[in-house]
Amino acid sequence: MAYFSSVTKSRALLGPATIPLIKRLSLRYIKGIAVGLLFITSFGFLLFWQPTFQQLRSLQDEKSYWQEVLELEVGTPLTAMPTMDQLPDIIEQCREVFVKEGVDVVSLNVERFGERLETGNPARLDYSLVRLNLHGNWQGIVTSLQALEETPQAIRIHVQEVVLDAEGGETLLQIYFVSR
Repeated sequence: MAYFSSVTKSRALLGPATIPLIKRLSLRYIKGIAVGLLFITSFGFLLFWQPTFQQLRSLQDEKSYWQEVLELEVGTPLTAMPTMDQLPDIIEQCREVFVKEGVDVVSLNVERFGERLETGNPARLDYSLVRLNLHGNWQGIVTSLQALEETPQAIRIHVQEVVLDAEGGETLLQIYFVSR
């Protein structure tokens, strides 16, 4: 008697060990397996998608925040709150104060822009940090810095730090874009 390879393979697959497993699978076991897979799938979905939902909520909050900022800025006059476009003019005014006292501004660097969250106002970009490298006498630098802080403008300039050396020094100015 000749055996074909397909006949022997099918008999090996349906051997005596697998037939009791098939007989044990009843409708109740199949329902349990389906409920288990559904539970595992939903748990995995909630576990892995929760950070995405939180990110979506934060993006929605940020969107509503920026819409409030835009509505607020449209209603306020530009003279009361300088915009970021006016920063070069403000820096030039600061440089002129130093030049009047005989201090040369060798270089300047806008280090960053930021927002003060503790003000309670809707957050907006409301200050910039500008570092100036100065050459000149110390008395001229100190007088210029005092004049900058006492400037009666719509903007406020706060001296964040000053480092003086023999040739001049370096200062970090915090320029606010919020009206007094």
